[in-house]
Amino acid sequence: MKLTDKRFWIWIAITALMPIMMGVFTGCVLVDTFAELFYYRNFELFLLWEIAYLVGGLLTYRKSQSLKWTECAVLCWGIVCPLLLCSSFIWAGIRINDGFTGLAYFMISGISWGFSILPLMVCTWLYKNKFAKI
Repeated sequence: MKLTDKRFWIWIAITALMPIMMGVFTGCVLVDTFAELFYYRNFELFLLWEIAYLVGGLLTYRKSQSLKWTECAVLCWGIVCPLLLCSSFIWAGIRINDGFTGLAYFMISGISWGFSILPLMVCTWLYKNKFAKI
């Protein structure tokens, strides 16, 4: 793997966009409390999502070259699951004092991860079919 490989940077950009998609989904679900996502302390949760997806993207890049697009998306999504849920659980336990609020943020993180498979599959399909020739 070379760092000058364009496919590598396209794959990393795809995985870096997934937390933004998770934030959009969360915003659609939490219509009344959407502004809470932009508090400074919730930015840490977004950073956890970003780090989890970037680590998952780095771990799956080499294998993604030989897999089909659905297998590639599910592999990346599956690697991100333990990273995201464990880090979100730890973050909620440290930063949130109220137990119900911590559970709510943990559930938001888990549900957002669950629905992030849809944009990840679309982006992986585009990556495999449109950018594979680069």
